[in-house]
Amino acid sequence: MYDVIFLGNQLKEPSLTTLQVDPEALLSCRGRVGDFSLRYRDNGQVREEKTLALVANLDYEHEAGLAGFPTFIEDTQIPEEGNLIFIQDYGQLAPAHINRMGLEKALAAAKGSSSRQVYYFYRSLRFTEGTDDIYEEARQAGVAFFRYEEGKLKVEEPGHLTYNRGGTSMELEGQVLTAPLLSPSPHLEKLARILRLNPSEEGYLQEENVYLAPTLTGRRGVYALGGARNPNSLGGFEEEACYTLEEIAALKNDLQPLVEDEREVDDKKCILCYTCYRVCPHAALEENEEQDAMEVLQEACWGCNGCISHCPAVAISIVGEEEEEKKPGLQVLMCENSAVTARKKLPQNIMDGFISREISCACSLKKEDIYAYLEDPADRVLILGCFEESCKHLEGEQRGQRIVDEVNETLKSLDLGEERVRFERLSPPMEADMKKLLGRWREGQL
Repeated sequence: MYDVIFLGNQLKEPSLTTLQVDPEALLSCRGRVGDFSLRYRDNGQVREEKTLALVANLDYEHEAGLAGFPTFIEDTQIPEEGNLIFIQDYGQLAPAHINRMGLEKALAAAKGSSSRQVYYFYRSLRFTEGTDDIYEEARQAGVAFFRYEEGKLKVEEPGHLTYNRGGTSMELEGQVLTAPLLSPSPHLEKLARILRLNPSEEGYLQEENVYLAPTLTGRRGVYALGGARNPNSLGGFEEEACYTLEEIAALKNDLQPLVEDEREVDDKKCILCYTCYRVCPHAALEENEEQDAMEVLQEACWGCNGCISHCPAVAISIVGEEEEEKKPGLQVLMCENSAVTARKKLPQNIMDGFISREISCACSLKKEDIYAYLEDPADRVLILGCFEESCKHLEGEQRGQRIVDEVNETLKSLDLGEERVRFERLSPPMEADMKKLLGRWREGQL
């Protein structure tokens, strides 16, 4: 049993037992934080190891922004004489770390020779701590900075550049150095599939979400470092590696469930349709082969209740929870991570005339529950959830919207009214917006 298995580049930490596995050799991953079981190929044999945590730590793929030109992020040899032309953001905006490295190299080039001119073309300068000082020093050293728009800067042949912006038009000769284009490691697609992670649109293992601290993924105990994360994290690798190893050490010493209420599967009802397995964004359900039913992995569960709302056999429930009584009227269902916080900042009477209740996440809604709130033709349901990048349960906002769309489509097909169920997005500071929404909902203007 290892404390951490690294998929890709290994980090050394004396207090943790570690193992390195080639991501291409990985075959499967089962279990939960504290008890992952990995199968992988090693010298022609299939091996199986257990580990408390997993860290994907890979390199980025580097491509030249301009074919045939060196990149200043790498150890490029700068000539002693002749003009130098740095081009940042050619093809894509460069991460802040590359931005800083480009400025440092331009400053060094300007200081290294008084007989040449250094030009620096950029679409957006992204400042991190100390970068503005480097920029000012580079200007004072004689580096000429030019902002350009896409399509207004052209390198027609090696060493020859044309630039147009506003009333400025010029041609330059000199050695061109461009920022690299960074892309995800080709291993990430496979890792995302085996580790049951939802990658970002760019293909990295961590989505943009305010609830995901650096290196965390949607699966507890699985971390993304280096090229497994968005390039915007490039400058903070040492800090993020330290944070990750400290997190794993903390889990080793005291691993506790994230939520107090347990979810359980009734093995007599479960039909092994794997619906819960597919919809859970946190990989918190697996088949229990001994019981011939699905099982909730309590340490991995984030408590979004998406499995409960989507189970066609009604086989999953919260331990000890009583069935609530459904009352018709103007219903307001509020996500406990966004709308509930906003409501607490408003006067108590703001909910007068509504029947309201808290929900763990928008994805916890069941269609049959929503239909039960619509017994009278005048009944309506307003669901207040999170924004996409603020959903604690990662996919709850998307699933909640999809459930509402399907309910409204069914109501319309049965001539039971249109738009009787509404999904709106809020964040905790949006109490003024919530007040307006409730007012419009009360008056039937939504």
